[in-house]
Amino acid sequence: MMRRKRPTCNSAGRVTAAQLLLSFLALSSSTVAYDQNAQIVLDGSPIITPPMIVEPPQPAEHTFTLRHILHHGTYRHPGLHRRRDVTEPQAQVWLAGDDGFEAEQMPPLKAKSSAQKIERLVDRRPMVVDPMVAEARERGYVLAGMPSAWTLDDVSGPDVTDKGTVLTMALIASDAYVEKPSLPDWDEVGKPFNRSADFGWETDGLRGHIFADENNSTIVIGLKGTSAAVFDGEGTTTNDKENDNLFFSCCCAQQGQWSWHQVCDCATGTYSCNNTCVTQALRAENRYYQAARELYSNVTEMYPDSNVWVVGHSLGGAVSSLLGLTYGLPVVTFEAVPEALAAGRLGLPVPPHGDPQYPQTREYTGTYHFGHTADPVYIGTCNGATASCSFAGYAMESACHTGYECTYDTVADKGWRVGIGTHKIRSVINDVIKKYDTVPKCKYTPECRDCGNWKMYESNSTNPSTSSSSSTTTKTRTRTETCKTPGWWGCLDETTTTTGTTTSTSTSTTTTSTSTCKTPGWFGCKDEVTTTTTSSSSTSTPTATTTTTCATPGWFGCKDKTVSVPSPTSHPITSPPPLPT
Repeated sequence: MMRRKRPTCNSAGRVTAAQLLLSFLALSSSTVAYDQNAQIVLDGSPIITPPMIVEPPQPAEHTFTLRHILHHGTYRHPGLHRRRDVTEPQAQVWLAGDDGFEAEQMPPLKAKSSAQKIERLVDRRPMVVDPMVAEARERGYVLAGMPSAWTLDDVSGPDVTDKGTVLTMALIASDAYVEKPSLPDWDEVGKPFNRSADFGWETDGLRGHIFADENNSTIVIGLKGTSAAVFDGEGTTTNDKENDNLFFSCCCAQQGQWSWHQVCDCATGTYSCNNTCVTQALRAENRYYQAARELYSNVTEMYPDSNVWVVGHSLGGAVSSLLGLTYGLPVVTFEAVPEALAAGRLGLPVPPHGDPQYPQTREYTGTYHFGHTADPVYIGTCNGATASCSFAGYAMESACHTGYECTYDTVADKGWRVGIGTHKIRSVINDVIKKYDTVPKCKYTPECRDCGNWKMYESNSTNPSTSSSSSTTTKTRTRTETCKTPGWWGCLDETTTTTGTTTSTSTSTTTTSTSTCKTPGWFGCKDEVTTTTTSSSSTSTPTATTTTTCATPGWFGCKDKTVSVPSPTSHPITSPPPLPT
């Protein structure tokens, strides 16, 4: 019997359905297995989420316009804080006519940005960072932060390899103003200021020109010091000297040129400085640094989500660098005073592996200092006997910058001589940046050291005690009342000589000083000392008796031999024992 052969279905739909069924079963089994494994993982250890990969910022081009002018008082008006808004987008911005240059209209400000690494705090809000700085200044030293509190970020900063960008940053760092009488008046930002004390407020303080790009994604703060300073070509003030000589001299302008303005008495010897004394002198808040922090805080309130750059010239450049080190900001300076010494004394935040005393050893700071070799302020040589800084009383002894130095060699390339006249920002713009075809290569110089010939020490030790002893021997000679045998050089009569009247005195002096010198001076501590003196003396008088008659007189006295009569010696006599009866 032949069986009927069942027909086979070769339909593509049937094959596809079968394949889908098998795939579903395979996926179901794998899903169950995955769920079981996942349950095991949940019971044993927490789930570790993969780290988020943050892409570095891409290069971009920006066009900046002036938006605000902020002014903060420093010495005469420390509570003053005013703001003027530039409401017209097409307002003409002018460069001030000073330094021998006429006023000119500022060209369009175009700049390029690129990614750069900056090691900074994770939480950089002023309300968090400012108490840390204040506490470090009060203690006198900086505590290294926890590694988790620091991060190495890729930040969008100015492209310092582009000549146009460097030129734009220099223009922002110069003194700018808006020539429009219709501009609104200055607004009070802080507490209401006494209008009766308004006279002269614009010449005292720190001014910040706030520039922003088209979409407010990047803000640039140009810091300009308005107080008179010798290296800005104007007169001098006592406050400027106290500020600069505290931060840019080795030991408060001591043991230098006769014209330097001394601001403390911390030198205790030849090139020996009491560092504790300097730290105490620095506890008074630096006005320029404080004003810069308050300006930055006001900018972050106006633009909380924007990336902030800081630029500055001369003293404004040094303050810009200190501000960038505090909050982790990209900074570009021009002819800045070497500020590494000041940064080490301000109590700025330091990463765990950093050295608080040598902030120039930090590599990822985001700070770039532009200057040239003919500027004595920038290269740190404005401190000689004939230097302009010294004549004005400034002790500019620091020579090290933090971050990177980008130096134009104008001495070798153009034959310039070193002089203070080349320090002007307008001279740098017209005679250096515009004249060179390219920008210099920026170099990291961690080996630089300030004040190498000074010995710095802490005054937390006790001075050693000293002791002295002295011994005095006195010989007394006496003669008889009447000379019976006179000679050429005196009486030849018998003499009675008492020899060896010896007095021995021992004095022990103990000097006790306090653990901290409160009044240091040039050659040691001026504090009062407590001296305890203990004296002891002993006298022994052996007696020698001479002969009664001089048998051999001579030219210079009697030549008889002296016979000493010893004192009688008594011996105890023991009585005989009793005899037996």
